[in-house]
Amino acid sequence: MYIGIDLGTTGCKTVLFAEDSSVICEYNKEYELIFKGTYVEQDANDWWRLVLEGMSHVVSESGVHEIKGISVSTQGISFVPVDENGNTLYNAISWLDMRAEAECNELIRRFGHEKVFNITGKHCLCDYSLPKIRWFADNHPEIIDKTWKILFPLDYLNLKLCKNAVTDYTIAGGTMLYDIHDKCWDQELLAFAGIEERLLPDVFPMGTDIGNILPEVAEKVGITGDCRIYMGGQDQKLAAIGAGIDDGICTVSFGTATAISRLGKAIDYDADSAVTLFRFDDEKYISEVALMTTGAALRWLTRTLYGGISYKDMDALAAQSEPGANGVRFKSDLSVGGVISGITLSTTSSDIVYALYEGVSEDIANAVSALGGARQLKVFGGGAKSEIWCSILARITGMDVEILSIPETAALGAAVLASGGRILPAAVKKIINPDNNL
Repeated sequence: MYIGIDLGTTGCKTVLFAEDSSVICEYNKEYELIFKGTYVEQDANDWWRLVLEGMSHVVSESGVHEIKGISVSTQGISFVPVDENGNTLYNAISWLDMRAEAECNELIRRFGHEKVFNITGKHCLCDYSLPKIRWFADNHPEIIDKTWKILFPLDYLNLKLCKNAVTDYTIAGGTMLYDIHDKCWDQELLAFAGIEERLLPDVFPMGTDIGNILPEVAEKVGITGDCRIYMGGQDQKLAAIGAGIDDGICTVSFGTATAISRLGKAIDYDADSAVTLFRFDDEKYISEVALMTTGAALRWLTRTLYGGISYKDMDALAAQSEPGANGVRFKSDLSVGGVISGITLSTTSSDIVYALYEGVSEDIANAVSALGGARQLKVFGGGAKSEIWCSILARITGMDVEILSIPETAALGAAVLASGGRILPAAVKKIINPDNNL
């Protein structure tokens, strides 16, 4: 039996899997963000508390105490300073925090967008760790002086699980401090951040055996026998593993926001492209496009114009329209300002919903094209529950859309790593081809 843990931005899911990939038991609980004006923080102790709760629950409820392996999927970019005993010295700074705009602008002035991208695979944005670590070093030098390590969620949990504060390529790659080509922390960017390399975790590939679970942790959660901890990774990348990402396949994590991922080679800097690049393993890279308001746009539409009706009812409305939505267009990125156009006196509520489904599908199609194309899409998450939306996506992309049997695949991806590949990625629940006329 294997445990996959998925620590997200506002919740933690723990799932106990059998070797045939079936779910034996799961536990899911939310936790809070801490808002301080424009600052967004978290108590990293909540991360560990929920991991302990989740492991205790799935072990006690299932009666399965012999766990062979554990691996963790986590949010990226957030960080927390800790002392030599692993005690937090400050709240974790969330990836949602935007306090470091001035530091990000200075980074751009000093290095330029292209140089930063060519080292890290990231565009210069203030939600990445680098500008916020620079802000933290400038504003809290007294804490930096006491800091043993600056840890990201994955390595923080690895430390708690097996006393080994190590991270993987995908978490390191999300910091904008890591050279994804030479596989090392970049010295120039570290100097800009105002920290020494000793403060950051060592980096290993996903799936690396990083040690035994600590005896006191095993006793607390009820695990017996030899349980090993295996290196996990950033949640979107673990979700792609759980979905069965492979050459020529794009995975689509279709939720409140949507991440489209593809394995491949390194890519060149393009100022007009939203593609980011990560080191996936010792041989391959994984590129990604994030769409900020996909399911969130649908939620806005249901609440604002449709009285909070269910998503199932929204699907029923969409089914009454047709391709082209009778001329209605919906640009759905509400994070920057969406646009609904083409409305006439004959426009129906069904047309507006259908136009949203088409608009998001077109954004996904453009993302797939920017990533280099694919022969197949593997779709999971909340959006995968809408057959009509997936049918529209298949038509617009011109590709088969595979709807997976497990909507949330990050915990499964962690279990795949913990099992050394014995547990298989999610099975296909349904295939929708481009000829579907919905």
